[in-house]
Amino acid sequence: MDIEIQDIEQRLGSQFKPSQRLVFWEDSASDYEGILDALHVENAVILNITNSELASKRIVLREQPDTRFVLYRSGDAPAPDEDLVYDLKLASTPFTCSMEGMWADECGISPEKAVILLDHVSFFKSKERKEALRNSLLPKETDSEIRFAMAAAIFKVKEGNTRDAVRELTKKALIEWARGESSCMSRLSESGLIGVFWKSIEEVLEYHAPESGSATIDDLAFRMLEAKCSSLIEDDFMANPAECTRILDTLANSPSTRFAYDHVVAECGAAVRMLVEDDVRTVDALSNCDALREFDEWILLGFGQSAAVGTLDLQKVEAVWSRRRHMIWSSLYKSHYESLIAAGRFRKQLNAYNKEVHAATSQKALFDSYCSDWYLVDTYYRDFHSVYKAMQPGKFKSLIGAVQESIDFDYGKFLVDLTDRWQVHLLDSGQWPPKSLNRQDAFFHDYVEMSFPRPENNKRIGVIISDALRYEAGVELSMRMGSTNKPGLKGKIKTKCQPMLCMLPSYTQLGMAALLPSGPLEINPSDMSVRVSGMSTLGSDNRRKVLQARIGNAEVYRAAEVIDMQKGSLDSVSVAYVYHNVIDKTGDSGETETKVFSSFKDAFAEIEDLVQALLRAGCSKVFITADHGFLYQNDSPETYLYADVQNLSLLKSNEEVVCDHTRRFVIGTTLPNSDTLIEYTAADLSLEGDYKIAMPKGINRLRLKGSGSRFVHGGASLQENVIPVVEIHPAKASEASHQTSAEGFPIGRSMITGPMVSINVYQTEPCNENCSPAQIKVGVYAKEGKLLSATEQMLNLNSTDPATDNRKTRVDMILTDDVDDYSKVMVRISAQVGSTSAFRQIWEMEYSVMRAFDSDF
Repeated sequence: MDIEIQDIEQRLGSQFKPSQRLVFWEDSASDYEGILDALHVENAVILNITNSELASKRIVLREQPDTRFVLYRSGDAPAPDEDLVYDLKLASTPFTCSMEGMWADECGISPEKAVILLDHVSFFKSKERKEALRNSLLPKETDSEIRFAMAAAIFKVKEGNTRDAVRELTKKALIEWARGESSCMSRLSESGLIGVFWKSIEEVLEYHAPESGSATIDDLAFRMLEAKCSSLIEDDFMANPAECTRILDTLANSPSTRFAYDHVVAECGAAVRMLVEDDVRTVDALSNCDALREFDEWILLGFGQSAAVGTLDLQKVEAVWSRRRHMIWSSLYKSHYESLIAAGRFRKQLNAYNKEVHAATSQKALFDSYCSDWYLVDTYYRDFHSVYKAMQPGKFKSLIGAVQESIDFDYGKFLVDLTDRWQVHLLDSGQWPPKSLNRQDAFFHDYVEMSFPRPENNKRIGVIISDALRYEAGVELSMRMGSTNKPGLKGKIKTKCQPMLCMLPSYTQLGMAALLPSGPLEINPSDMSVRVSGMSTLGSDNRRKVLQARIGNAEVYRAAEVIDMQKGSLDSVSVAYVYHNVIDKTGDSGETETKVFSSFKDAFAEIEDLVQALLRAGCSKVFITADHGFLYQNDSPETYLYADVQNLSLLKSNEEVVCDHTRRFVIGTTLPNSDTLIEYTAADLSLEGDYKIAMPKGINRLRLKGSGSRFVHGGASLQENVIPVVEIHPAKASEASHQTSAEGFPIGRSMITGPMVSINVYQTEPCNENCSPAQIKVGVYAKEGKLLSATEQMLNLNSTDPATDNRKTRVDMILTDDVDDYSKVMVRISAQVGSTSAFRQIWEMEYSVMRAFDSDF
């Protein structure tokens, strides 16, 4: 006997439940018959029914129908049809006193199955494992179910569905392997359960051990990674692609387990890569597979080669990146794909310019065309260089280097051509700026005064003047503001962006002065400071005086002073002018001018904060504008064309001559004669005073020591002269910004007969300043929500293309065998809710499952 009497008594007593009065103790070996008289169970009678079944039955049913009994019988149990107390046995709680019986009792296993536990004695040496087995939600009725539940308990798997439990078991085994550990696998072997582990993986993942040896985690990892590449590899021994993809993607997509996926790739990637034949290393074949980082490299190499010879398919690159931006290696190659897209868009827009520009034969036609379409050439040039600079050195960057040189060359030609045309028509209306177009010196009247600012809540005007925020940046900023997720702004504001012509020369002092209440503008040629109606505009204090001369309670702020404004901060202010300087500060320094494009991101973020602060502080409307634009070319300064003006430096240093100059203009009472300059009087440019202003022809620079030459402004080009006016105000319900959405269209019948489902996903609206991008996921689900596809495929809907066909993406979903448990399933598209992790359903379609029928034929 291996159990103490006290333990037996305690266990017998615990078998009685409130509604249960019978416990049946079958002792086939008669080991405990001799101690029955010594046993005492509280509120229960121990009755030995051995060889007295009928008499005992009478006692239990007739004589003492309310008494709790422990019915003990020794010896082998008779067959059910010969057992006189079989009905009592069925109505009783079974009990056994062996160690395996105790284990069965502790772990919630039927006593009849207790004998199989003797094959796994080592398992029961751990209280933690026994508790895990007891709490397991897995079925424990048959021998195989019990053994699988034990294997799952070793890995602390909590799933109650067998297939889900196998997935979790496999995932945890891979994690342990990746850590260089083997504790759980060792416990499986010690407990005699290693065969159960591999059998379960064989049944669900369809993994088979190699013929030459036994199954190992290394080989399993290889076969799973191979299966994730099933669309690229042919192998009769391949594991189940859907199941393997589901498990590996779960590892890859969680920050806490990504190391395990990376370890699988590090150990098995080279072997899998060798199985991918050269003829399937194409963009079309690889675009939906993300098992190895080399797949992105092969795709990018193909695209890069096309870009280098000018045959890049922009729509294909956009479609591939729309899918792959949410895949496993996207963070490594984001700048690579985005550089290709920017290059493709640049080429597309430049081609459109070359076709259209000859029809623009007036100042207004050039202005209108630039503001509606041609500015995008500048945008995509900026986009390309922003991502190209962020790209890590390597084979792809070297390949794209040729594309960069081509883009720089063609952008330079674009600037020269457009600027030459613009300068020909600069004074079409007789004077600059033309009265027929939106002009900077009328800004205060046309926007601020016409908005009727008053020092009362929600009747105040905020004006943000961001130095060198040129027009193409303003358009992007307006779109960004329209789709912002910032509290207090999201879905509550309406934005629009209009173009405006700045004053000439296009430099800070004049632009800042022109945005103040209008009056005669005059430049002092000796230091280039500007006066409005005789008042100095140099510095915040002087600008405040000019503003307050028109509106007494106007105020001037630096950007840093506004960020922390609270509600009520502007109670006594009707107009708030806020001066912001990020882009010009970066570009104007020769040391940092190459970072000017990357500074846009910081500038946009800060302006968004400023708008939020001004609205919170009581403004009913906010305008964002600039003092001037700029030219930026990424070429080496040595390659630029310079306007060689003889004696310019001597003239500037002559104390008897009032003269000064920047890279893009020269001003003075006396100017040098040069065929490389275009000369204007102050009156030509709507300025007061007796002096002249000259600007280099085209995009040429003037030589100037100590300043950068890539980033310049002050001259006459559309990039320097067109600035934005972004207007932001609280939206009515009908005006509020919204997200684009998606619809799905089946490819083929709405019936599942094979391993995959495919649909076309359409983005319903193009994105613009009042329709923001949306992130969606697409998957196949049971009606109660269980995922039945290997993964949920993520897409980013951000196309601005008005053509519906260009906003279409094909999505292929591999199905797991879970789908066979259902006759009807749902293909569903869900959209992310804001920046949260929640998603809401926006489209779904019911599909019939007929896979078994299809396999019959």
